[in-house]
Amino acid sequence: MTNHADLQVLIADDHFLIRQFIRRVLLENGFTHVDMVNDGNEAVESINTSLASDKKPYDIVLLDWNMPTLSGIDVLAYIRSKQHYNNSAVVMFTAESERTNIMKAVKMGATSYILKPISPVDLNKKIREIVEWLKTRNVVAV
Repeated sequence: MTNHADLQVLIADDHFLIRQFIRRVLLENGFTHVDMVNDGNEAVESINTSLASDKKPYDIVLLDWNMPTLSGIDVLAYIRSKQHYNNSAVVMFTAESERTNIMKAVKMGATSYILKPISPVDLNKKIREIVEWLKTRNVVAV
């Protein structure tokens, strides 16, 4: 297990069990700072809080596409409008039937995506890929 204690993660998904599952996998992968919110407005609030306080921006933001109050794609657009988040990874979750959303998200600045339903194997693989991507952005020490 690699220690990713210095990386900050935000999980935004309206399903409690999915948030808990993702958090557990992240903790098993050495992450220690994992915030969770259940809708798009709360995600924007957390992003703003990270910028307004002494905290650094989230390194990884995991966004469900379909959330109440504000969609994941709207939150993605908001994140990409903030210069402090240029080196942050944004991973979108979308259902298998919404594959066309993937291209839209990538064009808007998503780093990657995960198709739902999410398996532990796929999530672990995606986490490794995202950490490698962050290394290319000099967010993670090599």
